[in-house]
Amino acid sequence: MLSTEPAGTLRDEIKTECVTGDVPCVFDMKEEHVRHHHVQIIGIGLLGIILAAGCAGKGERIDLKVPESSRAGEKVVAMSSATVAIQPFEDTRTDRSHLGTRHHLWGGESHFSLPSGTLGDATAQAFADYLKGKGWNATVANGAAGVDITITGKLVDVSVDATSGIGQTTINAKSRMVVQVQNHADGSQVRETVTSAGNNQVFWFDPEDAQELLNELYNKNFQKFVTDTKLDGKILKLR
Repeated sequence: MLSTEPAGTLRDEIKTECVTGDVPCVFDMKEEHVRHHHVQIIGIGLLGIILAAGCAGKGERIDLKVPESSRAGEKVVAMSSATVAIQPFEDTRTDRSHLGTRHHLWGGESHFSLPSGTLGDATAQAFADYLKGKGWNATVANGAAGVDITITGKLVDVSVDATSGIGQTTINAKSRMVVQVQNHADGSQVRETVTSAGNNQVFWFDPEDAQELLNELYNKNFQKFVTDTKLDGKILKLR
C-alpha cells in the first residue's frame, strides 16, 4: 500500500538500506544533506584561513636578529689568556638593503630586515659572544691596540627567503663569511671561509621559523671556525 503521509515526513524517516538485486540503495536524505552542508562550511573556512595567511602582511618588514648569546649569566672557564678583538665585519653582499624576501601565496613580497643597527656590527657581536661562551677572552673593538689577536671578516652572503604555497611555506637560508686573523705576537695570519646553508618546510609561516634557521647557520659557521683553529699561547693557528 502507498503511504498517505506527507512526502517531507516520509523523507525524514527513511534509513540507509540496500537490497541485493536490481533494487537500488536508499539513503537517509536528511543525514546526507547535513553532512554535505558541514563539508561546505569546513571547506569555506579552510579557504578563508589560507587566503588570510597568504595575503596578510604584504609589504611589511619582518624583523630577524643575528643570534645573541644564550649563555648570559653562565660561568665559563677561561681557555686562554690571549686577548682577542673582533672588529665589525665588512658587508660585501650585493644587496645590503635587507636580509631576504618572503614571497606571499597570492603575490606580493615582504622583506626580512634587522630591527636596528648593521649586519656587520651584529655579526661581530654574535661572534664575540659565541667565543666567550667557549672560554675565549674575546670582545668587540674597532681598534687593535693592546690585544694579542685581531679578527676581521667579510660577509659574502647572508640571506633568508620564504616562499608560501597552498598548505606549505618553504624557507631557505644561506651564510658565507670570510674570517681573517692577525696574530700580533709574530705577525702571522690565518684566513678561513665558512659556509652553511639550510631549508625548512612549514605548514603556516611564522617568523620564528626563519629566525631559528638563521641562528642555526650562524652557529654552524662559528663552530666550524673554532673546530678548525686552536690557541697556542697568544697565537691562533689552524689545526
